[in-house]
Amino acid sequence: MTPTITLSRALLDSNLFGRTFAAPSFWTWRAVAKLIDGIPLSEPREIELFKQCTGRTTLPAGPVRRLIILVGRRGGKDRFLSAVAVWRAALCTDWSKHQSAGEGAVVILLGADKKQAAILRRYCAGLAEAPLLAQEVTRHTGELTEFRNGSSLEISTNDARLVRGRSAIAVLGSETCYWKTDEFNASSDEEVVGAAEPSMAMCPDGGLLLLGSSVYRKRGYMYRQHKELHGRDDAEDIVWFAPSAVMNPRLPARIIEKALAKDAPKARAEFLNVWREDLSDFIPADVVEACTDRGVYERDPQPGIQYYAYADAAGGTGTDSFALAIAHRAAPCELDLVRERKPRFVPAQVIAEYADILKSYGIRKVSGDRFAGGFHSSEWKAHGIEFVPCENSTSENYLAALPLLLAGRVQLLDNATLRNQLSSLERRVGAGDHERVDHPAHASAHDDVACAAAGACVAAAAPDPTAEYLNGGLFKTHDADDPANDTATFLHQQLRWRIYALSGGRCLP
Repeated sequence: MTPTITLSRALLDSNLFGRTFAAPSFWTWRAVAKLIDGIPLSEPREIELFKQCTGRTTLPAGPVRRLIILVGRRGGKDRFLSAVAVWRAALCTDWSKHQSAGEGAVVILLGADKKQAAILRRYCAGLAEAPLLAQEVTRHTGELTEFRNGSSLEISTNDARLVRGRSAIAVLGSETCYWKTDEFNASSDEEVVGAAEPSMAMCPDGGLLLLGSSVYRKRGYMYRQHKELHGRDDAEDIVWFAPSAVMNPRLPARIIEKALAKDAPKARAEFLNVWREDLSDFIPADVVEACTDRGVYERDPQPGIQYYAYADAAGGTGTDSFALAIAHRAAPCELDLVRERKPRFVPAQVIAEYADILKSYGIRKVSGDRFAGGFHSSEWKAHGIEFVPCENSTSENYLAALPLLLAGRVQLLDNATLRNQLSSLERRVGAGDHERVDHPAHASAHDDVACAAAGACVAAAAPDPTAEYLNGGLFKTHDADDPANDTATFLHQQLRWRIYALSGGRCLP
């Protein structure tokens, strides 16, 4: 299949994409466009750039149809991806000539989250307003743009269901290093790419797979491709690996210097394209699976059992959920209830609903982080529930929950959101070996349910002194009338369990 107009020519045409990409600073991306077109690199600077960014010594002999672009932030990735998407759909060829009756020809452009997808839509919409392109658009509905040549462009978040079963002519992904990477997720990076290949199988030229991102953790499809393909002259697929300033010479150095001074590991990944060494998986997915009580979604309250509750509150207007978890001490500890209210909601109404649930379990006190207590403690009190701020931070609760999960001392409910959030948690190591556990650093990542469940389980599973410590003295543990439990013994035991909890189980009590 011979393109009607090549991508590299469209990037220079003032009536197409030239208003943006004809600028001298975009020569780097025009060199990448030539790889997609199959046009030989002729300028010495293009050849040198190719060798620098691919680690190869031999130039490709034909069009590149599988391209991994690992370029730092502000390097121009999203603009380029958008231009490729519009060119492939609207300008490459008359796709109606290659379609069977009723078959579509779709270019699928996927963002890491809703915010990223919105940015891509704006870029594509701006490019489609070019003088020669605007008249080719027959329908535009936000996520979908249809063209006269029988093709369409769909822009959404990364979802394997959007790709599977389609007649795709191209699948493009933005910030792919930040996509989900756990094997149990139906829309992990591997699942999306796996769905893309069959979707493009009937495309005349084999389709175009183009995935771009700044680097992140040493895991997932993008990292594996980088390790396998970068520097290999014999591979058909290409990994293009470059710091931000290489692809965008106009990026001010002070921006990078300021970012490095503020958070060096993060800035090195975002601008210098250095894979992060300070991040690692926190709870393996198979550990979470092993602790899950399959088929049990909620446990009814039982008489004679002391229950522990933890709430992860939210304001109702942002993106965070208001989550509640209840657990009780057993062998192993059992998580009894998990509730999540996604925004939008009125916090007072959610608290009233949750208060009734707590009372049904005989609970009159609920724990949560100190920040939430400042806003919601009066609401809880109005419904007969006392809010007690947890002494531990969320990160410390996660660290305390890890040894419990590894030892199989916690029985979780069958809750997909909880499993995904727990297995997605990341351990970050900062200055002085300070550890912090949090959800991944992208807009679609949340840990509200995991936070509530960890808080409830840590309080329920730990011996009484730890429970008292973790919950701000919520439960009385010292019986002064017991001769075997003198004050010195009690304080010593409390100290040992405190060290155990805060060390994440590394120091045995």
